[in-house]
Amino acid sequence: MRSVLTIISLLFLSSVALFASDIDDIRAQIPSMSDAERLKAYGSIYTLSMTTTDDTDLQVHSIYDMINEAARQENLNEEVASRMTLIRYFYNYDLNDSLYAHAHEQMSFMRGHKLWDSYYELWSILANGYAYNGMNNTALQEAQGMFQDAMTHNNNLGLGLAYYVMGNVYNNMNNTDEAINAYKESIRFTEKLDTLPLSAPDVYSYLGDVYAAQKKFSELRDLLVPWKKLLDTFEKEGKGRPENWAYYNLARVQADLGLNNLDDAEQLLENVLDSLPEGADFLHQSVLYYKAQLRLQQQRYLEALFLNTQRMQFMMDSDDKSVLIDVRRQRAEIMKHLGRFEEAAELYRQMYVINDSINTHDTKHQLAEMNAQFRVGQIEKEQAEAKMRNLIIIATIIVLSLVIFIYFRVRSARRLSKAHKELERTHSELEVAYDQLEKATEEREKLAAIEKDLQTARNIQMSMVPATFPDRKDLDLYAAMTPAKEVGGDLYGYLLLNDKLYFALGDVSGKGVPASLFMAQATRLFRTLASQNMMPAEIAMRINDALSGEDNENGMFVTMFIGLLDLNTGHLDFCNAGHNPPVLISDGKAEFIEMQSNAPIGLWQGMEYEGEELENITNKPLFVYSDGLNEAENRQQEQFSDERLLELLSTRPFESSKATIEMLRAEVEKHRDGADPNDDLTMLCVKLTK
Repeated sequence: MRSVLTIISLLFLSSVALFASDIDDIRAQIPSMSDAERLKAYGSIYTLSMTTTDDTDLQVHSIYDMINEAARQENLNEEVASRMTLIRYFYNYDLNDSLYAHAHEQMSFMRGHKLWDSYYELWSILANGYAYNGMNNTALQEAQGMFQDAMTHNNNLGLGLAYYVMGNVYNNMNNTDEAINAYKESIRFTEKLDTLPLSAPDVYSYLGDVYAAQKKFSELRDLLVPWKKLLDTFEKEGKGRPENWAYYNLARVQADLGLNNLDDAEQLLENVLDSLPEGADFLHQSVLYYKAQLRLQQQRYLEALFLNTQRMQFMMDSDDKSVLIDVRRQRAEIMKHLGRFEEAAELYRQMYVINDSINTHDTKHQLAEMNAQFRVGQIEKEQAEAKMRNLIIIATIIVLSLVIFIYFRVRSARRLSKAHKELERTHSELEVAYDQLEKATEEREKLAAIEKDLQTARNIQMSMVPATFPDRKDLDLYAAMTPAKEVGGDLYGYLLLNDKLYFALGDVSGKGVPASLFMAQATRLFRTLASQNMMPAEIAMRINDALSGEDNENGMFVTMFIGLLDLNTGHLDFCNAGHNPPVLISDGKAEFIEMQSNAPIGLWQGMEYEGEELENITNKPLFVYSDGLNEAENRQQEQFSDERLLELLSTRPFESSKATIEMLRAEVEKHRDGADPNDDLTMLCVKLTK
């Protein structure tokens, strides 16, 4: 056996020596090569070093050779590509110290040559390096700087990559709602590009993972359509990678499993397994996880257990907490169905120890359920043992009749003792029950007080938005707000100064009390600044500077549409700060207004906001709304949609602003079909008549 190992070791060392000899041979021939041949030679050395050795110093040195040779030849394209390769190498192989040390140097090179796309791509790699290393605040600061810089250069790639990093940071912080919004914004900016970045499929993949984690499988299914279109474009441009298709197909599997399309999921899993690239261990392990999930949903529990065990073996040395928890949660579900409650309970305990901040409530609930079921099994076991003891006693009585009298005396004494203990236990339980009743009563009283406070807060909040509107023959203005919870984060307001009408509508990130406090600040600032006859863009800038200071520790922001309507001329000045595009109704046709991209208010200080104008909207109703309208969901999680909004505003005759808002509110309620509102609903409509 030892001789066989010796031979294998010699063969391995010989192969390494052979490849090292190949690299030395190429280096020896480089002085006699032409410039074009030299670049290819250095590229070959890098490829050999990557495929034949784990020598990091050799691999990095070969990249620097490529950079230096391209610089000597003044071949900018090759030099840029090599510098990008260096930073991607540090990032892909988790060489974080090297990434942090060298990224800014390469970014300075790109900036000096005004290669903005490469510059922002390097910046996003650096920021994601911070994010994936758990340095969320640093990553968010880098994303902020990138966003502001990209706004200055009007670079959509930079804006899209900044939102991509923000999505990853929010995802790390388990703020899935904001992560979804950031990923969507990243995709929106990316779609404007003529050439798609290599990171574009990653954004779809991360967004799909968030949808799956939130069990939003209908949204995940809808996401697959533009995702496939993107990958098809990559194939045509020669940028297609097998792993991109693998992640896409795994997302299809997640959607099918979530929507219970089990036959489709099974066929797709087989195809995914056949198409996986060589060495993609993580993808192979993911396929095992989803095959186990499929068998679990098919109620083939032993097969599911076998596949889960294989997946667990791969995870022995993993430090990925979310994956460790997912695999254990799946195994616990399998154990429950197999009646192995003790093992299931232990798995839930392990999950709680790994990270009690992930799904804490669900994990504790499942743990309690498993402990209860396990206790039932213990009681049954004890009862069976007691029954066996009684049988032995009875058999002994038959054999030893002399002991019968003594046995009954002892048994009677035990019964009396047991009855006494039962009485004491009952008394103790009654005392505990009484204490629990007192605590429950106190909790109900506290809850009633909280509900009363929230109702008061709601009344205060509703008093901050106008309930009456101008009584003028030439002006038809109406607005309404319906919070999804007791208090909400939407806002609207107006201010009439002689023949000038200021109006605004906004949507604060998040819901509940924090959003309502942020809303109150934004409302107060709007009225104060509008009373000073400022233009909408300046109002947006000043509100942003006030709300994005150090006091905004939670990173809250508000999207706003701010308008200034001249009631004499019908001229509309406006500024849209990241809000939904309003609808203008002209000659019975409703269309979204095309607008510039401004950032939401409250994210970063010092933002410049761009104002726009419409020459004359006289006799053209203008409708502004929050996304509680177009994104309102029914029981099947289907959205009200932009298309339905435009159709209703185009086909229903305009009677008045109030009638329009009440009609849309009724249509939203009809669409929800009893489902709870998923967001605040706020609408404003204005029409100038001459």
